[in-house]
Amino acid sequence: MKTENKRRILLINKRFQYGLMARFILVNIFILAVYGGFLYLFLNNEIQSNLLSAHVFYKSMKEMMLPIILTLSTLNIIVSSIIISVFVLYTSHRIAGPLYRFKTVIHEIAQKNLRPFLALRKKDELFPLFEILQEMVQMLRTDGSKVREILKRVREINQELNNSNLDAEIENLEEIFREYQ
Repeated sequence: MKTENKRRILLINKRFQYGLMARFILVNIFILAVYGGFLYLFLNNEIQSNLLSAHVFYKSMKEMMLPIILTLSTLNIIVSSIIISVFVLYTSHRIAGPLYRFKTVIHEIAQKNLRPFLALRKKDELFPLFEILQEMVQMLRTDGSKVREILKRVREINQELNNSNLDAEIENLEEIFREYQ
């Protein structure tokens, strides 16, 4: 019997993962396109206006372009850092927001409240988990109702049999289920 390496099992939504990678790549392409555009405009302007007098100020084209490229590269790093930070912040909110709401709902369920309110947008990355959680809570409510009905019938049967030994146990079970809302 072949055993699986559990560390190789990744429980990640591949669609979400690839979509996030694609968004990062698109942001990177956008930043590089903006950088390339500014570099072209700046160099075009500088070379065109200073080409005739460049030999007076610069010994080589390399000397002339180095400060321009360093300046634009520094600006690119600053601007791209800001853009990527905003992008990551926005993307993390689409995950962190639903996680916070799930934490609140699970805490309510732990407090025996089976009627927690949880609303997620269909675009949220954790929406499928939300649907499963709703299904679980509904199943617990249904099962709780069934158990209450069974306890009611057991109490009626016990009263018909006039068996006082089970009264305390039935009362204990009913008390446990009364705590659930």
